[in-house]
Amino acid sequence: MSNRKKLQKISLVVIGSAAITVLAAFASFKSWFPQSQNATNKNYEYTAETQNTWDPAFTSYFGKDALDFTVKDIEGRMHKLSDYRGRNVVIVFWATRCPPCNLEIPHLIELRKALAEDKLAILAISNEEPERLKQFAESKGINYTVASLGNDNLPEPFASVASIPTTFFIDPNGNIKFAAVGLVSLKDAKVIINTE
Repeated sequence: MSNRKKLQKISLVVIGSAAITVLAAFASFKSWFPQSQNATNKNYEYTAETQNTWDPAFTSYFGKDALDFTVKDIEGRMHKLSDYRGRNVVIVFWATRCPPCNLEIPHLIELRKALAEDKLAILAISNEEPERLKQFAESKGINYTVASLGNDNLPEPFASVASIPTTFFIDPNGNIKFAAVGLVSLKDAKVIINTE
């Protein structure tokens, strides 16, 4: 067999292997977002066209009052959930080292630009050190509130977040409207926020 034919065969094997690897990666993409115990109910009120990167979570809390908590942002200011009554609140649990969290950042930046601060508050909460979060937020141009959890204890269901990113949508009355595990796109976030 000529060298050219050998090279063609090797190329086909390499391309085939790469194609299988890519397909396997896409097939396992959703496994990056393990579901919480409450994320198994697929009969949820909110449906978005592109819902393929997240799953509903904490469904037993939908419609219930979000218990109050306080966190400190990377500038040292305190943020109390109840202070945001009268507007929608998006609470995202995330980490700088989390690839899906990083993919979600541009969506949150655009969401912050799309809705005025008197209509929407965004709290991104991480358990990382404030200085690390501050440097990261500056490097990414984050325009929403980033807070470090530190040693603070959160009430349920927030205390049970086990996968990141996990996003909670709180309505203006302080009730948990929806929660999702995985990357929530700008389009999906707007649908959820605007759903009564």
